[in-house]
Amino acid sequence: MSDQPPLTSPSQPSPGFEPYQAPAYGDVAPEAPTQQAPVSPAPVAPYPTTPYQVAPQYLRHVAPTHPMATTSLALGVSGLVGLVLTPVFFFTFVAVLCSPFAIWTGARARREIRANPQAFGGEGLATGGFITGIIGVVLGVIGLLLVVAVVVFFVSVFSSYEG
Repeated sequence: MSDQPPLTSPSQPSPGFEPYQAPAYGDVAPEAPTQQAPVSPAPVAPYPTTPYQVAPQYLRHVAPTHPMATTSLALGVSGLVGLVLTPVFFFTFVAVLCSPFAIWTGARARREIRANPQAFGGEGLATGGFITGIIGVVLGVIGLLLVVAVVVFFVSVFSSYEG
């Protein structure tokens, strides 16, 4: 008929099968080695094979951040904070002084970074300082115009009052 071996029932083990006999508690299996063999390090795979293995890292040159870029951002944020706190603590002078300098240092840092990108990084910081400086100047001018408008309004109201 066919060249296949006859089928055995699933309840009976196949011929030549020997079930595993575990040693009793405290007994040492006779085939267990008494001395452990030295462990050699396994070769490292080029990609992670386990969740704890880290892929190889490649070094690249990162240019240091331009110091004026950081200064520009700090001045721009200080100017905005000064404007926000003006009604509470009268910090308008901080915003008046910081915001124009943030624009100047941000523009200068961006110009130097673009001229030599291998030497300096941080163009995003310089741009952020430049933009926050512009926002600070615009909000400062609007605030100054509002203060002048309020003063003119009160002067006109009280000058026309004759008591």
